[in-house]
Amino acid sequence: MTRLILALSLLALTMPQVANAHGGGCRKSSPPGQCCHMDNSTGVVHCH
Repeated sequence: MTRLILALSLLALTMPQVANAHGGGCRKSSPPGQCCHMDNSTGVVHCH
């Protein structure tokens, strides 16, 4: 059982993190293939 927990812990630490989606929509002025929007907490526009 300890080996299983250790193996699952190591797997969780080495797997890439899943990005959390957030609302807000894309700006019409976003470059092709990107989605830019305002981060309301910082007031900065960022693109994905």
